[in-house]
Amino acid sequence: MDVRTVRQVTRRKGGRHSRPPLLWIAGAAFGIAVAAFPATAGAACEFATVKHQIDTVLDRDTDKAAKFRREVGTGSDSIAVLESLVTPEMAKQIDICRFETAEYLTKRGFPPFH
Repeated sequence: MDVRTVRQVTRRKGGRHSRPPLLWIAGAAFGIAVAAFPATAGAACEFATVKHQIDTVLDRDTDKAAKFRREVGTGSDSIAVLESLVTPEMAKQIDICRFETAEYLTKRGFPPFH
């Protein structure tokens, strides 16, 4: 016969869910992050308007094109020079589309500054 004492299993005072499970906490944190993302994401890249502005600066406006080519030729960053030649709203859009802008300027013969 086994004479070892047996500990009686009882529930904690707080009940089954006195502390939320780790999965519930992770799910809540993910939900908060997803809900906050659209507010922090801002505007999406509208590269068609940026491309049109780049073409306008380089092809149609001779003064801005000359300034752009001169500054990039001396070693300035092509994206920074372009941002200085356009309106603040367009400069913000260029910043949002920085990767696409760099790719397009490289195709046009103006690689980004490294």
